[in-house]
This record gives sequence, C-alpha cells and structure tokens, in this order.
Amino acid sequence: MKRKIYLILLLILFFFVFDRGAALIFREINFSFYSNTTLKKNIFGKSEVMKKGFYDSLIFGTSRTLNSIHPLYLHKYLGFKAYKVAKQDRYPEYYYLLYKRFKDSFGKPKYLFYGVDYFMFKMRTSKIPLMSVSKKKKKIRKINFKKLLKRNPGALNYISILYRSKNKIDKTFDDILYKLSLDWDSSDVKNLNSAGISNYKGKKTVIASEFRTKPNSWEKSFYTNSDNGEGESLKLLFDELERDGVKVFLIGIPDFIGTYETNVQKDLFTTDMRSLIKSRRGFWFLDYNHLDKFDLNNGDNFKDGRYGHENSHLSYYGSIPFNKMLADDIAKIIKSAGD
Repeated sequence: MKRKIYLILLLILFFFVFDRGAALIFREINFSFYSNTTLKKNIFGKSEVMKKGFYDSLIFGTSRTLNSIHPLYLHKYLGFKAYKVAKQDRYPEYYYLLYKRFKDSFGKPKYLFYGVDYFMFKMRTSKIPLMSVSKKKKKIRKINFKKLLKRNPGALNYISILYRSKNKIDKTFDDILYKLSLDWDSSDVKNLNSAGISNYKGKKTVIASEFRTKPNSWEKSFYTNSDNGEGESLKLLFDELERDGVKVFLIGIPDFIGTYETNVQKDLFTTDMRSLIKSRRGFWFLDYNHLDKFDLNNGDNFKDGRYGHENSHLSYYGSIPFNKMLADDIAKIIKSAGD
C-alpha cells in the first residue's frame, strides 16, 4: 500500500516538475522568438514589376479569396492590373495596415476587391503577419502566467500552467511555422506573365465523393458580427479607402452546399455587410453565395467544403465561371457609375 502511495506521489511530483519546467522553457522560446524576429523585406520587396502606379487594383482576403478572385481573369475581361494579397489567417487589421503601407510606397489603387467571409469576425490575425506590415515596433514582454489564470480561471488552468497557456502555445508555434515557411513571393508574385499579372488560377483538386453526401445531422455555425474581432479595423480600412476615392467591391464568395447549409445565419452576415457600406460612396457588396447565383451543389466547383465545416474554397474549375460572372457585374457597375 505504501509503495502505491509513494508511486502516486512520485507521479504527482513528476507532473508538477514537468509542467512547470516545460512552461518556463516555452516562455523563453516565446520571448526569444518574438524578440528576435525581424522581417527585412515586406511583401513588395521582391517583385520587379512592383513600381509606383503599376497596379491599379488590390485584392484582399483569406485563402478563400486566394482560390477564387484571380488577377488573370480581371486582366483578361476588364483590363485591370490587380495585385493579390490573400492568404490564410489574414483579417482586417492586417489589411488596414497593409493598405497604408501600399499607398505610401506605390500610390492609391483605383479599385479594391475584398473577399468577405462568414467567419471573419471570429478570428484574429497572427502576430507575425501583423509585424510584417506594422510600422510600429511593439515591445515584447514575457508571458505572465498569473494573468493568464485571471483571464481563464478554472481547476485545470490552476493545476497546469501548460494547459493554462494552451492558446499561447498554439499561436506561438503557428507563428514559428509561418516564419519558417515565409516566402513573400507567393504564387501571385512568382508566376507573373509578361504583363506582370499572376498566372495563378487555383487548384484542380475537387471535393471527395464521401463529403458530397448530406448526413442526417451536422454541427451548425452561427454568425459573429462586425462589432467583434477585427471589425473596427475593417471600418478604419473603409474610412481610409473612402477618403482616397477607391472603388471598393466586397465579394461574397460561393460555398459548397454542405458549408452553405452549415452557416445557418447567412442573412445576418449579408445584413452586416450591407450595413457596413450603406452610407459609403463608391462601395458595393456583390454576393454570389446563393443557389440562384452559382451552382453550389456541384462538388467539382469546390476544392473542399462539407457539412459541419464553415469554410469552403472554390476549385480551379469553379473559379472560371465565377470570375466571368464577377467581371461581367463589375463592368456593369463601372459603366453605370460613369467610371
């Protein structure tokens, strides 16, 4: 019996030593990483054609925009020279800072396309992307474990510092991986054609057959509005764009039917987008995420998406009709605006 008690006590001691030791090591890794991370080149540093006035349009958004709105088609149908900065985990604060950097270096664009997402106000941009576009150098401080406990009280958080720091750990290692893979010359810069326009047209992957079938039940996703997350940054970006006289198109990108039926508060999303631009001059919201606008049932139109998942991306095949539709609508708007 005593042996079992000693063994239990030894395991408890080992747990606390390991937990505290690993937490301290993580804190040093976190502090060292953010203190020593420098991004010597911004996203425009390697593009030979990136000179003042060369591009007349910008495309902002997450990976959904990366795989849907393509500069090649905007150039083909409208003659626009668009530069796309759209990547996973980039939200309004990042684009607000990036826009100011862009216009300072290269002048104001004439048009801006922003692919808006149902989940965009649930999320926040990671620290490293923000560091890449911010002019201000933020002071890096070591993680305060006591403050983490105050923010998230609870038995497990009290017992384990590692558990308490889970979100910080996840974010830090996401940023480390991002930094290791950082290559500002993404597909939209590497694959430029002779006109200086990206050749990227999306992925030819399509949704697997097992994800196209409607299940009996699935988890639903509810909308978080623009009063949350980086909504304030989006409003600041819109203020800046309106002052600069930039024509702005918010684009509602199609979702696969499974994702479409997962995001059950699409009406709230649509209302929110319209309210954000209601009193602004030169702003339009073009929403293609409707069954009467786009074939959401065709799994070949999408790279991924399924029931129970709030995120979906167009495939190479789906982006072809989508961009033609978008270009036709943009042409009509420009004509009616007398631009």
